[in-house]
Amino acid sequence: MKPDSLTAIIYIVVISTLSLVMVAVIGVLLAGLFDPRVDNTKIFETLSPAFQTIVGAFVGVLGGRAMVKKDPQ
Repeated sequence: MKPDSLTAIIYIVVISTLSLVMVAVIGVLLAGLFDPRVDNTKIFETLSPAFQTIVGAFVGVLGGRAMVKKDPQ
């Protein structure tokens, strides 16, 4: 297995995992937002740091990938 293909597989797994977590957080946010028994301020207070962490990880992974320079061969 070439190193480039291993790096591509790792990026695909990381981005897929972050996407799945982001979809789950948004799903829970929407479920809590439209449930009349749940206090909306508590939902935002609880999920806001998690959402910001996932978005930050996404930006970090994509930014790190963009900064990697290919070795011309």
